[in-house]
Amino acid sequence: MLLLRHASAGERLQAASLDRARRLDRIGRADARELPEALAGHVIDRVVSSPHARCIETVGALARGRNLRVEVRDELVPDASVEDVRALLDELPDSALVCTHREVIERLFENQQTCEKAGTWLLERRNGRLEPVAYLPPPSVAVRASERAPSPA
Repeated sequence: MLLLRHASAGERLQAASLDRARRLDRIGRADARELPEALAGHVIDRVVSSPHARCIETVGALARGRNLRVEVRDELVPDASVEDVRALLDELPDSALVCTHREVIERLFENQQTCEKAGTWLLERRNGRLEPVAYLPPPSVAVRASERAPSPA
C-alpha cells in the first residue's frame, strides 16, 4: 500500500472551511504532474483520498492516467481519529494509494515517521499491522537529487 502526503498547498488557512478548499501551489502542481511517473513501478488499483481539495488534486493526474476514480473518504481528514484511519486502511487492498495529511501520518505512526509534502510511504502488512518499509521522496526532491548525482565516467 502507498501512503501519500498531499503535495504543497501553501500556508494553512485559519477558517477550516476555507482550508478544506485550499488548492495546490506551483510546487504542489508540479509534484502532482510528476507523481504518475514517480509511482509508475507500483501496482495501484484504487486511489483513496481525503476530501480536501489539495489531496484530490494531488492524486488526480495519477488516477486519470490509470483510468481510476478518486474515492473520497472522510476518515483521511486531518483531525480523523487514528482508529478510523486504521479501520479504513485495513479494508483497503495492498494495491491502494491513499492520500492524506501530515497529522494523519504522524498519529498513525505515533510520530515515529515523518513525510514531506508529496512524499510517499510504502507500507506492508506484518502481523496484522501496516508497517512503513520504504520512503519515496516527493518527485521534485527526487529530480533535484538525480540532477546533483555525478555522471558515470
